[in-house]
Amino acid sequence: MICRQLVFAQIRAGALITGNRMLKITFTLMAFLFAIFIISSDAMAEESYKHAKQIVELVQPLIDSGTLPAVSIGIIDKEDRWIGNFGKLAKDRQQPPTDDTIYEIGSISKVFTGILLAEAVVSGDLTLETTVGAISPAIAEANADVASSIQLRHLSTHASGLPRMPSNIAPKDPLDPYADYDRPLIIDFIKMVQPDSKPGAPSGYSNLGVGLLGELLAMNADTTYKELLANTLIKPLGMTDTATDVEEEKRQRLAPPHLASGEPGREWHFDAMAGAGAIRSTPSDMLRFIDANLNPPEGKLGEAIELAWKQHAEAKGDSFAMGLGWHIARDGSTRWHNGQTGGYHSMLFISRELRAGVVVLSNSPATEVDALGEMIIKLIAGIEAQPIAIAMSGVAVDESVVKRLAGRYELVPGFVLNVTANGKRLFVQATGQQQLTLVAQSETKWAIVGVEAVLEFELPEKGISPSVILHQNGASPKAMRLAE
Repeated sequence: MICRQLVFAQIRAGALITGNRMLKITFTLMAFLFAIFIISSDAMAEESYKHAKQIVELVQPLIDSGTLPAVSIGIIDKEDRWIGNFGKLAKDRQQPPTDDTIYEIGSISKVFTGILLAEAVVSGDLTLETTVGAISPAIAEANADVASSIQLRHLSTHASGLPRMPSNIAPKDPLDPYADYDRPLIIDFIKMVQPDSKPGAPSGYSNLGVGLLGELLAMNADTTYKELLANTLIKPLGMTDTATDVEEEKRQRLAPPHLASGEPGREWHFDAMAGAGAIRSTPSDMLRFIDANLNPPEGKLGEAIELAWKQHAEAKGDSFAMGLGWHIARDGSTRWHNGQTGGYHSMLFISRELRAGVVVLSNSPATEVDALGEMIIKLIAGIEAQPIAIAMSGVAVDESVVKRLAGRYELVPGFVLNVTANGKRLFVQATGQQQLTLVAQSETKWAIVGVEAVLEFELPEKGISPSVILHQNGASPKAMRLAE
């Protein structure tokens, strides 16, 4: 039971999709305030890009180490357009990705949902101050305080006071945690929820809030989030390969998902939480999206993009200022968002000051993707990029020792901790749950990233580890290795 709580804590915390912990880790370097320099307009080689060599030097160690199976990088830099594709799609698909390879983009979907809200406002259908109850009479009748106090702008700027995830999410398949969370379930939860803070005040990052926003926008338009996204934003921008699912005829272009350990992963599917993380896209389509935000088209869509781009919430403490869906970097200008699902990670930066944008898409949930995107936007800004640290272990542990720890350990009958090694990196996945990364405190003690728990392995002088102890919440049950 302890282990089940441990792993579900990761799903409920929204491993999907970026949050405050990831922001603190990934964007410590953002304190450089994007010290923007105007770079020279050096001519780009006919089939290359002036920063291509430096980008290759940043990417190659991530490919060589197995951290990223495949990665695609799209760049707009003033008049230059460039896409670089690296690695191999999978062990059994040795071809590299292409400009039209499809990836899950996770929480970058929240930016699209913010623009959908802005479009409804520009069109006169809604206002930013429209309340939840004005769209859902069921919520208004059952939970008057929430219905009248939470406005749509609060949902888009993480100021609703709603929790990060709903407590009534109980997936039939924990490896696809959002697939069966539907409209009745999300409405039922909001009908009884009490916000953690007053709506409008700074509050925590909420996947639930943006998922609810997407569903309310669809309800108001008497359609589904999928159709609203397609008709309002995707089709007008010509993003023909961007959607909340992958059509059968396009599935051969989907980058196979991977776990952080390099093993095959699983796609994620969405119902009522689609607005928080359902979108799939390609490098080519994401360049179209970057271009639309750098140069908004005429008409209501362009007005909506501008409205979403504007600041709608101030920075407080460790949190960033917010547009509608956008995080605003410390320079006050650059917009960004990242995203993570079970088998993918993505990063997006757009700077109108630099007239540039960067998107990084990968079929691994490795957070090094965030640092890669940050290094590239720094290159464009004229700031020297540093090598990207690859997360392997907190202390140095020899690869031969790491291999001895890998194995399957039974905590209780039918519930197994599957510990996997990839070089010097170690991972754990409980039965039916999501894979988590381990960081070494010593040869035998490994902390579980994102969870306050430690695995302590028994390590004899020779041979494999026969058992592991899970230390969490004051309890320390032992799991014995299963015979191979």
